[in-house]
Amino acid sequence: MELIELIKDYLATESLSNIELDFLEGELWETTQHIAELNTVTLAPKNICEKLDLDERSCWQLCCAAVLDSSRPLKNRQKRVENFKKLIHQHNLSFR
Repeated sequence: MELIELIKDYLATESLSNIELDFLEGELWETTQHIAELNTVTLAPKNICEKLDLDERSCWQLCCAAVLDSSRPLKNRQKRVENFKKLIHQHNLSFR
């Protein structure tokens, strides 16, 4: 499984299996745990960002967070997208 393919599948079908969602959660968690080691994140295509209601210059990890927020909302009403945006800003990541 690959993060990008799962996001594209979600946009095509508007659903993912629990196993696929677990994979996305694991990928996002892994990224947040090691964000201090990153210098850059990869931008997702504009059309994908738009479909997920994200800024057109959003990274794949934000797309992953948006899919999870939609499919598996957190109980405390926090948004993964907002949390990840804060991390990007805190760690001054650049986009490629």
